[in-house]
Amino acid sequence: MGTGGVALVAAALAVVLVTRLWTALAHLVWRPYAVARAFARQGIRGPPYRVLVGNGKEVQAMRAATSGDTLDLASHDYIARVMPQYRAWVSLYGKVFLTWSGSTPALFVGSHDMVKRVLFDKAGLYGKTDPGPTILSLMGRGLVFTDGDDWSRHRRVVHPAFAMDKLKSMTGAMAACAAEVIRGWEARAAASGDRGEVTVEVGQQFTELTADVISHTAFGSSYRQGKEVFLAQRELQFIAFASINSGMRVPGTQYAPTKANVRRWQLERTVRGTLMAIIDERLAAAKEAKGYGSDLLGLMLEANAGDGGGKRQQQAMSMDEIIDECKTFFFAGHDTTSHLLTWAMFLLGTHPEWQQRLREEVVRECGGAEVPLSGDALNKLKLVTMVLYETLRLYGAVPLIARRATAGADLCGVKVPKGTLLLIPIAMLHRDEEVWGADAGAFNPLRFRDGMGRAATHPNALLSFSLGPRSCIGQDFAMLEAKATLALILRRFAFRVAPEYVHAPADFLTLQPSKGLPVVLKLLEPAVLVTSSG
Repeated sequence: MGTGGVALVAAALAVVLVTRLWTALAHLVWRPYAVARAFARQGIRGPPYRVLVGNGKEVQAMRAATSGDTLDLASHDYIARVMPQYRAWVSLYGKVFLTWSGSTPALFVGSHDMVKRVLFDKAGLYGKTDPGPTILSLMGRGLVFTDGDDWSRHRRVVHPAFAMDKLKSMTGAMAACAAEVIRGWEARAAASGDRGEVTVEVGQQFTELTADVISHTAFGSSYRQGKEVFLAQRELQFIAFASINSGMRVPGTQYAPTKANVRRWQLERTVRGTLMAIIDERLAAAKEAKGYGSDLLGLMLEANAGDGGGKRQQQAMSMDEIIDECKTFFFAGHDTTSHLLTWAMFLLGTHPEWQQRLREEVVRECGGAEVPLSGDALNKLKLVTMVLYETLRLYGAVPLIARRATAGADLCGVKVPKGTLLLIPIAMLHRDEEVWGADAGAFNPLRFRDGMGRAATHPNALLSFSLGPRSCIGQDFAMLEAKATLALILRRFAFRVAPEYVHAPADFLTLQPSKGLPVVLKLLEPAVLVTSSG
């Protein structure tokens, strides 16, 4: 190649380099400052953008500074510990402000009206964010992460499995799993001596219990294989949490053959292989006219089969999509419900007067410890329902959710550019005194005496199951399981939070006690139940 050819190649390379450099500068420097100025003109400000890192370093520093904080048992304000950056920025910039995730603008949406507009959106303006491969390996691209036509197709298949009449038929399995755990507690309490007391770390117990429940109700006779999925997902959850909090945001690292990624890929193969084996058994049974089964998986496969032809068959889900839905409801079905039960035990263990009121209601509506539970009786437990709603308000599993603007949008008068993240701080909105009243920080289940819609000045103030068309499809399942478990516990035990408990809620993908929840259980005599009922 002559001198002229070399010069030509060098010039071409220089053009490519300059073009890419210009594109990077536009993405990392010019656009963020332009977006910040556009928001500022609308009266919305926030912490300053820093090239490449956004506000990441400030967030890490603030979280590190509060990581050792603990709360008094009477305090439910964990915001300063779990999301200190938002507490600080709200005090500086108000309920709606701009922050930065790397070079991506993120609008903090602390207005209930704006949240309602986002979550009730049916035009596709506010889509789900891309969770990345680590979270997808844990939960799959099921209903939680699909959008548009895919979401509609998935919901058509999954929805029949969560109809209330189907869930009521699962009450027996839920109660049987809980009863097995409680018998273990009874044996330990009876062996402890005259006082009949035993200290149990209920957080881990509830995690295993809810995994048993979802294994039985989702996979029926294949529940032992379901437990294998649970164990793999628990490890995947730890890997996902470590990845999110590592501070590493180098593009492509999630695909590199690191030790964590190799283990994640192994666990993914285990989960997929186990679920595929269960599904294959069901499909083989259906071919022999034995049906798909009456559990959640069977109901989903039956709905997916449809009438076998036409447009309905074109809308069927692939096996990979069904596996993703299994991952989703398995993780969501046991993890969030276990923490609901854990925090309900904490609140009842620190409010004995409410514990006694619930015990009296359970015995009145469901009978004594010897009477089997029924779905109809559980649905009559108004006070239990109120306590569970208040638990979700104060200690909901997910403190914050995010959406992404798929196009430029007008959000209650605020011009939001395409690609902007919308951060919905559920935990902070649940403590908004303007909406919930002066006692927003206190445990007061009576605020739900007239139902969720009248508990606050805003009819859509409780966000624990989200809102609108994308609200959690499994909320009735979770509530029924929690009622059944609490009813069985209340009929057999009085309990209080153990003195060694450390009140330090932490966000490990879901909100949970950072050091577990030890509870002192005291076995009740039958005479106590008779007296309490009346």
